[in-house]
Amino acid sequence: MEEKFLYHIWDEGHLQAELSTATRLPVRIVYQGQYNTARGPDFKNAIIEIAGETKRGDVEIHIKTSDWQAHSHQEDAYFNQVILHVVLQHNSSYPYTILEDGSPVEILSLEEQLSEDIQKLLAQQDENAKPAVYCDLLSAIDSSHLQAILHNAGMRRFAGKLKRFNTALSLSSFDQIFYEGIFEALGYNKNKLNTLCLAQSLPLKILAEYKAEGMNKLQLCAIYLCASGLLKKKSAMIDENMVTDLWREYEAQPWQGQKIDIDWQLFRIRPQNHPVKRLIYISDLIWEHLDGDLLKTFISATESQKNLYKAFCSIWTARSLYPNLKPQTLGKSVQNNIYLNIFLPVMALWHQKMSSNAESIYQAYTDFRPLQGNYVTRFMERYLNPSQIKLASSRAIYQQGLMDIYHRFCNWHYCSECLKRAKD
Repeated sequence: MEEKFLYHIWDEGHLQAELSTATRLPVRIVYQGQYNTARGPDFKNAIIEIAGETKRGDVEIHIKTSDWQAHSHQEDAYFNQVILHVVLQHNSSYPYTILEDGSPVEILSLEEQLSEDIQKLLAQQDENAKPAVYCDLLSAIDSSHLQAILHNAGMRRFAGKLKRFNTALSLSSFDQIFYEGIFEALGYNKNKLNTLCLAQSLPLKILAEYKAEGMNKLQLCAIYLCASGLLKKKSAMIDENMVTDLWREYEAQPWQGQKIDIDWQLFRIRPQNHPVKRLIYISDLIWEHLDGDLLKTFISATESQKNLYKAFCSIWTARSLYPNLKPQTLGKSVQNNIYLNIFLPVMALWHQKMSSNAESIYQAYTDFRPLQGNYVTRFMERYLNPSQIKLASSRAIYQQGLMDIYHRFCNWHYCSECLKRAKD
């Protein structure tokens, strides 16, 4: 078995209902975490309950326990936030995995704890079988059938986002999960976990206290850029006078002295997509709504207008944090990403908690125009004919459906299960 297939098993929860660690402690997976494409553990921000104690941190996955040493993770401080080491086979004489800082971590061996379906699949698997070079599903169905499949997959992906936000809400607030979602979207693929980490390290509740004690907009921006080390890496992105002022404000402000360890991925990032510029913009908006009305502002604006998307975009006005800085806003692609992947799921969850009708939210999701293509949609389009490509790229929900199918099946060559579910 490839390690990537283990990621899929973990991400989709193909495990038995009752789990236990190598030390026989009961384990409950509250939230499996977010798949990490950057340096560090395989899944970030997981929530795991071990022997009744809730832990929040990272999860590392290997075929064998000894792979931890084989990959030199015991010498890497980036793995010190791991709360559970998940392996297929526990082949170590030690019941724990030891982190770089010397802390012991529980081991979850999956070999005897996989779901019945996965056990049957592995038992029947032909080790010599080669994955097909074409898609039996997408290449054989008509457009109307494809439309139904993509719609259902797109709704399933939306439901997954609700589940993720609902889990986060149990430990937080609506304003905080919306704030974290916005920051995650600001980072795109390369830095989304980094910008999310920044929002989690500087929660709204703490920043609101800073503002009540006199923190201004420039000081908030200085805290974001300087505490995270980003300004030191790419200060050339902005005016020299502003860089000087930001460092002066950061060194003078009395609130945030602790550095936030973030490994920014800045290679080949377009200037307009650079996290420095996006954090400068968002600092103004966040500071303005530190009195506990971040999500409320968006709710009020969108509920007072029939056009939900137009009302959402009206909040992202051009802003200038610094006197000599030209007013700027977020690009439409970023706004669209936040709208589709953050705002609409959070709003659907909000309506759910308020016991109100979320029909308009779901309608806005199903009707929304396509987003800019990414590597997943481009990969999937290779298996579609021209008319199917036109269909799949006509609405965001169909693109989301393609992404759901890719992450659930295609990326793992899980073709037989994909075909089975399509027929059902």
